[in-house]
Amino acid sequence: MKKRILTGDRPTGSLHLGHYVGSLQNRIQLQSDGYEMFNIIADLQVLTDRLDTKDVEKNIRELVLDYLSVGIDPKKTNIFIQSRVSQLSELFVYLSMLVNVGRVGQNPTVKEETKATGGGNMSLGMFSLGVSQSADILAFNADLVPVGEDQLPHIEQARDLVRSFNHNFGDVFREPEAMLSKTPRLLGLDAQNKMSKSRGNAIFLSDTKEVVEKKIKTAVTDSDSSVRYDEEKKPEVSNLIMMYHLFSDMSIDEIVKKYEGVKSYKEFKEDLAEVINKFLDPIRERREQAEKEEDIARILRDGTQRAIEETEKTMQKVRKAMKYEYRSIF
Repeated sequence: MKKRILTGDRPTGSLHLGHYVGSLQNRIQLQSDGYEMFNIIADLQVLTDRLDTKDVEKNIRELVLDYLSVGIDPKKTNIFIQSRVSQLSELFVYLSMLVNVGRVGQNPTVKEETKATGGGNMSLGMFSLGVSQSADILAFNADLVPVGEDQLPHIEQARDLVRSFNHNFGDVFREPEAMLSKTPRLLGLDAQNKMSKSRGNAIFLSDTKEVVEKKIKTAVTDSDSSVRYDEEKKPEVSNLIMMYHLFSDMSIDEIVKKYEGVKSYKEFKEDLAEVINKFLDPIRERREQAEKEEDIARILRDGTQRAIEETEKTMQKVRKAMKYEYRSIF
């Protein structure tokens, strides 16, 4: 049997270079390797940190265009909308009965939100986010979940819930494994945080050449003016060198040698913008073609229907194990 993989994104805005190196290029490779791919557009999770939903539908469309532009093939990867698969919500309710408040509170996302809000202003949806994510994973009985190292606790919570459910109701689920990304961490243009639309430090896959040039020109550096890779002493420049490396065929040592003796960052930044634009050019072309030729609604309908069918298979097993089939009534 093919290994089954669940991955995805929240529709909160366009995808950027950080998404590409951290996740998208891995998905493309897994798709090529023949894994059974399910890509969730987690629209319900948008509500965990905002109640303004006016752009969600538009963002879903943009997200699919981003997927198509980088090479995700809807014939090989099922792209579906979370809120349209009711089986996920049903499983979330069952799983929420199997985990105590203390365990849910250990989720890193919950801890961060507790610290930020003092705990009192956190929504129940945010508090139970880890259980909701576990329901998404287990409803597909996913073998592998691609994550960064900081997300390992999310997978461990899903594994805990598998053990709890199987212990109480019999073996239904298999324990998912984390698939760690081997890509070096890519920070935003401020070199302080991960790329993010809200922080204004990202280069998006849909950015024009002119926008990329402007963003790189204003990227944070330092007053040293030497192009050296030193994460501790020159984190800002080192991050730009890492970008150069990731989107070209040059090693970090080759890049440093190329700009040895350069008196300012101007030439380096201009070349970096050219490297990124060269990488983005075919992505821009595929996006333009997809906007003209692809039926986004059909892609989402087909992917969501497949997700409903697969999760219903799981839920039939769950209901049977829990004695919730009620065959004599229905």
